[in-house]
Amino acid sequence: MARNIHIESELLDRCRTGDNEAFQALVHKLMKPAYFHALALTGNHDDAVDVSQEAFVKAWKSMSTFDTSRSFYPWYYTILKRLSLNMLRSRSRRKETAISFLPGWVEPRSADTPESRYEDRELAERVNRILNTLPVDDREILVLRDIEGYTYKEIAHILDIPDGTVMSRLYTARNRFRLRMKESGYEYA
Repeated sequence: MARNIHIESELLDRCRTGDNEAFQALVHKLMKPAYFHALALTGNHDDAVDVSQEAFVKAWKSMSTFDTSRSFYPWYYTILKRLSLNMLRSRSRRKETAISFLPGWVEPRSADTPESRYEDRELAERVNRILNTLPVDDREILVLRDIEGYTYKEIAHILDIPDGTVMSRLYTARNRFRLRMKESGYEYA
């Protein structure tokens, strides 16, 4: 998946001075990755929309404290992740569960026939269900790498962790995912 999370320093400077149009441009540029990252964390479309919007509001209110010597997106992502985790804690206290990852995140693997489309849809739903059973950190790292296609360095930058930690967390998350897929009856070819 192609994405660009680099923000020009001029745009950030304008945002820091309270330029509403500049912040709208920033939001427009980041709203898609923000939504998908929130979705990876919350596992629910409505929660992802709410959290990503709330994170933008908090970022706007705190823009004057943003250190322009650092990259913007990791700073914003920290806000987004904190809000997502708070929402998950609140949801777990209410004993709610939500499984609504977007269909289509699983690449079609067969010819385009009604049967193959049904099999692909079934696999996508199984993957979504399994992803939602994983711990948030596993889900987060799997979505960033295997679904969105970020490099190890980009993930390390976004999560503000060392490259080696990215590799370790990804290895562990993939193993948990494979095990749960196998437990659910899915056999790898």
